[in-house]
Formats: sequence, C-alpha cells, structure tokens
Amino acid sequence: METYQVELKGAEAEQIGCRSRLYSLLSSGFRFPSAEIYEGAKTGKFAAEIQAVITNLPYSGLTAGELGRETGLSCEEFQSNYIGLFEVGNNDGPPCFLYEAEYAGGRMKVMEEVLRFYHHFGLRLSTEKRDRPDHLASELEFMHLLTFKEAKAMVDGKESGAYLKAERDFLRFHLSDLLMAVGKRVGGNRVLFYTDLAHLAENFCQKELAYLLTIGKGGKSD
Repeated sequence: METYQVELKGAEAEQIGCRSRLYSLLSSGFRFPSAEIYEGAKTGKFAAEIQAVITNLPYSGLTAGELGRETGLSCEEFQSNYIGLFEVGNNDGPPCFLYEAEYAGGRMKVMEEVLRFYHHFGLRLSTEKRDRPDHLASELEFMHLLTFKEAKAMVDGKESGAYLKAERDFLRFHLSDLLMAVGKRVGGNRVLFYTDLAHLAENFCQKELAYLLTIGKGGKSD
C-alpha cells in the first residue's frame, strides 16, 4: 500500500482530505519506526503534523496530546521499545499484538475477510513489507485509501456512497475492535509514545464511525 494524494478544493473536500491524511499518519506510526519516524517524534514534527490535521476534521474532541514525550531516547532505544511491545514476547506472544486475528475470529477467517475488502477496491499488499493483511498499520492504510477515493469522487463530481459504506463497514467489523484491543494491551506497558498513539487512533476511529453513521442516516451519500 502507499500514500495517495489529490488536489482538493472546498471545505468539505479538504475535511475528507484531512481524515485521509490522519489515517496515513497513524498507519506510519504503527509501522516499525524508521529513522524518519524517530526524528519526527523526537523533534515534535510528527505530533505537529497530526495536530494540524485534527484542527480540520468535521468533528472536535481530538488532540495529538503528548506524542513525542520519549524524545530522550536514541533511535535504537525507540526501535527496541517497538520490538519489545509489538514483536517479541514469551510463549504467548508479545505484550500487544498488532494483528486483528490474534484477538478474535480465527486467523484465516479474519485475514480472508480483510483481503476481500482490499481486493474489492483493487488493492494489493506491498511485496516489500511482506506483512499480514490484518496488521493494524495495513488496516489504517486501507482507510486512508478509501477516504482518498471518497475525496477524489467528490472532486470529480462522482458518487461516493460505495466508499462511505465500505468505511463504515470496515470500522464497525474490523478496525474499531482491533484498536480497542490494542489500546487495552498497550496502556499498561509504559511505552508512552505508543500508548498515546493507540489512544489517539482509537478515539479517532470511534468519532469517524459516529460521523459516518450520522451521514448514512441523513441520506447524503447512499
């Protein structure tokens, strides 16, 4: 998967663009931290980017918070925190899984359901990342794609209902529950950057779902 861009005009289209951008930023935050992500956290750039996007969402109540509190860590220590929290553990696995299927539904069943969403919109996982489709970063990236397509449909004067329905369904049946599970697991491990990131992502997706359900009831998109 990759980051998508489109030139947006008008307040409503820009709001969709900010929703899409936030999904992309959150996705990058849950990938193994590159030197660029580390520098962004260390300098406050990552938190500032998120806060700038939040101010243009179609709802209030979100804040970037304390992302970047661990600025005293070296890049190696920052990466070690990620590995220790999400990748390495005892016989039961790491303290916090980033894979949806590890929490419910059966591994193959969940991955098949997620892949059906991806394939329906012509999406294939990157061969470079070689990760499972139910990884949290991949699911957030998928929502980035859907909201991008929603924005592009608006710019092109086309119907966006199919994208909105997919957004609602994917949040309801996959991403929201995954983030709730991750938020519970990550909170007790004192890895502050990822605790804040998980809570921000969970709150954002809850507000997204409530917003999308309101749009659906209003009949503006379906």
